Amino acid sequence: MNCKTEWFREWVYAAPLHSSAMDHKAALLALILVSSSLAGCTGDPGDGGGDEFDTEALQDLIDENLQDFLNNTSITVINNYHNNTTYVIDDSQYTDITNNDYNNTTNVDGGEVVNNYNEYDSSNTSYNFGGASFGTGVNGTVTGGNMMFVAHVTFTAMDLFPDYETIDYRNNSFNYSHYYYDYLTNSYRWDDFTFSCQVFYLIGSLSNGSTFQVSYWEDDDNYWEAWDNEYNSTIADMLVSAASNESNGNVRSTCDEDYAGTMPIKDGTDGWQYNFLSIDIPQGYAIEYLQLTSEHSFYGCDYWLASDSCTDSSNHRQESIAGFYNYSEGVNPGYSNFYYGGWDNITIDFDMMFNSCDDADGSYDSSYCRWSPAQNPYGPDDYSSAYWGVADGSYSMWPTSVYEFTLYYQFVPVMPVE
Repeated sequence: MNCKTEWFREWVYAAPLHSSAMDHKAALLALILVSSSLAGCTGDPGDGGGDEFDTEALQDLIDENLQDFLNNTSITVINNYHNNTTYVIDDSQYTDITNNDYNNTTNVDGGEVVNNYNEYDSSNTSYNFGGASFGTGVNGTVTGGNMMFVAHVTFTAMDLFPDYETIDYRNNSFNYSHYYYDYLTNSYRWDDFTFSCQVFYLIGSLSNGSTFQVSYWEDDDNYWEAWDNEYNSTIADMLVSAASNESNGNVRSTCDEDYAGTMPIKDGTDGWQYNFLSIDIPQGYAIEYLQLTSEHSFYGCDYWLASDSCTDSSNHRQESIAGFYNYSEGVNPGYSNFYYGGWDNITIDFDMMFNSCDDADGSYDSSYCRWSPAQNPYGPDDYSSAYWGVADGSYSMWPTSVYEFTLYYQFVPVMPVE
């Protein structure tokens, strides 16, 4: 092998390092490189080697050229540490966050070392990690681990309004003025009568099953005979007149529990809002929604509350909708594989959704509320203003309302870029 100085100067170079070496290590490294490169070209002639350099000549060569080698060599060490996060999770309480973002470049140029790095540390910040807070009256839990959580929320209208009382129509009383023939005085006369509404629930009232009990308005067969038996023919005639008098509908609206529909406790016209869930996203983490199931079930109507579908409770039925909520910001929680957050501490609030027929905001709620009556180009009585400002039964809170909201989500570590 022909080992000459010219060969050494052309082919020996500094290989990239993979450590944060200091300047005193650089010189040692260069010496090792030089020695190892010539390992096959050294030996002691006394040992029978046929090499051109002996040990003393090699040492002289190193002493003469080492400083010149170092002065003209640049060694760059780049260490990238990604996702270098330390966290402690204990019963969903996130107590420590340390994000170390190192762009750690060690430049060795003539023996000088420079380290540049940025470090983000929020170890003094305490979060209810993955946790959520719930509105008053809500039965809610958050459980999970390994950064995946589930928020399960259930509540009813009666949980929020425990003092709400529905009308007991059967135990109401009514007054009715009746013109009749009084045989004792042999004359016609007007008299005012006061009765309990129970008289319209007489048939089947002592039966064991509710299906045998019918109100006068459900089936009026046999009621006149029953009243004649309980009272007399004059009272029987008066009760038939009172129950059937459409021009004086206050009797039926007072006594018929199926006539005047039970209306919502809260709707889109009163401005009431309710926050039932809040999720905190700490800085340095993005939320990813995984799965959502939600339902608002109620007995009522799913149309505009001023319509016959809602004012007449005979049209009421069991209804349910899924999208009963609003969210304050970010991506739709019903979508998966989308991320939100990381640049700051963020709280996402989930509120009840209410709606009324009003296209003033540019939305298209219904052809029955395209304009307010005062602004309707076809006149205030046109059908396109018929339900202007009327609340939507689907997005109202009924006395029978039951809500359930189950959201699976996880936090993903992210590094904000400044």
